[in-house]
Amino acid sequence: MKQINLNIAKFSLSAVAAALLALSVGSVQAGSAASQQTVAGVNVNELVAINVGGDNCRPWQDCDDDDGGVIVTPPEGEDSDLPAVSSVERNGPYTPTIDKNAGSGRQGWVAYPRNIGQDGVKHPVLVWGPGAGTGPAEYEWFLERLASHGFIVYSEVSTSSGSELKSAITWLQQQNENASSPLYQNINVSRIAAGGHSRGSISTFAMADDPRLTTTIHVAGGSFDGNGSDNLRNPALYVGGTEDFATSNATRDYQNTDVPVFFTILDDTDHITATRNGMPIITAWLRWYLAGEDERKADFIAPNCTYCSGIYDSEYKNW
Repeated sequence: MKQINLNIAKFSLSAVAAALLALSVGSVQAGSAASQQTVAGVNVNELVAINVGGDNCRPWQDCDDDDGGVIVTPPEGEDSDLPAVSSVERNGPYTPTIDKNAGSGRQGWVAYPRNIGQDGVKHPVLVWGPGAGTGPAEYEWFLERLASHGFIVYSEVSTSSGSELKSAITWLQQQNENASSPLYQNINVSRIAAGGHSRGSISTFAMADDPRLTTTIHVAGGSFDGNGSDNLRNPALYVGGTEDFATSNATRDYQNTDVPVFFTILDDTDHITATRNGMPIITAWLRWYLAGEDERKADFIAPNCTYCSGIYDSEYKNW
């Protein structure tokens, strides 16, 4: 395992940071937001300036600090408070259900807990892109597993452009405001991830600069030109396999990535099995970044991290 050390400066964003992130993926200043009214219900005119260090400042950077450090925990937002689990190797405490006619064009599937919103829980979101030649049906097990952990998971046939993932986020935001939807007021819109397998990873790279995202996940899907990481604005998880033909492309993307990134290559894993074999690390990453389980940082970013040995050959940088 290789570790690239940088000076670490923990930058804790306020609870209104999600609104600022929605306004810009570069430097954010209260003055530049003055023409806006509200974002996600927050009056941006009342916000103080953050991340005023320069035009190239990313939302996850502490650009206002001379050391140029990078935050190492997810931005603060509305807590999801998902029930704790003893293992990410199996189903969570929720019973999942799936709507197979979801999305603006009724071409998507959305999985979520059957008792969604119970005890006031706001559920975070993953929009997921399937591999080429497949659709949500081939990932039904994946959707159900994550829904059992409390996530809302939307999936639709991938386009490579990422337009379907962007549309999915918009549709989910609308459902959160639609009183006739089972998702009404049950979505944590400040905790949204995008990810995909193979072609779905390419779609995720294409839309990774969407300011509504918290993190992205790329499974067996390195870009063809090595520039996939150019759109990344948030910490990312890369998952490859020792027997996967796409791992070389993913390695090149990792080398070119300048946001916080964790890259693991799974033993005895090919292109098809990468998602299933990577299910535990994907679940743990989402519970860290979307469910606010900050203790899971040590599973990834530590000298003896959980996902740095055994079947996981891992490296990370920019933390």
